[in-house]
Amino acid sequence: MSDSTPDEPKDGWTWKVRRAFIVAWVALGIAGALDHTIAQKLFGRRFDLWLPHLQYGFVMFNKNPHDPTVYDYTGEDGVRRPLAELVHTPALGYPDARLAVNVLFQPDYLKEVCYRATHGTTRRYTFLVDRYDIDVDTRRPVQSLALRCDAHGLASR
Repeated sequence: MSDSTPDEPKDGWTWKVRRAFIVAWVALGIAGALDHTIAQKLFGRRFDLWLPHLQYGFVMFNKNPHDPTVYDYTGEDGVRRPLAELVHTPALGYPDARLAVNVLFQPDYLKEVCYRATHGTTRRYTFLVDRYDIDVDTRRPVQSLALRCDAHGLASR
């Protein structure tokens, strides 16, 4: 005799309620996204969806930064690549954003990335930090910084 209880059959009413809830939640999420993007263009206004999280257009980032910083590096081959490639922390789909947030909240994070990338090797990198001002020019950085990264640590060039 087993102590475990058998799973509820998938044709039970609770399974149907769960499925309906998930479908409704996804549909409302899509409706909210469309309301704040396409409805404004098609109908010239947004609609009140009566749900607090959809009503006012609350999204993950409701205010976009106007001065993003981009972190890249060049190795011995001279090819510019995203600095997030040297970080071995899983970040499926958002490695550059994760790196930028880590640098923002941990001022010594670039030193740690350098240490981990060069520890026990003779590799040398140049870390490139470019800050853009989107209101001025999106193609050229307003501030650039090149840092030397090797076994001795991270230093200005």
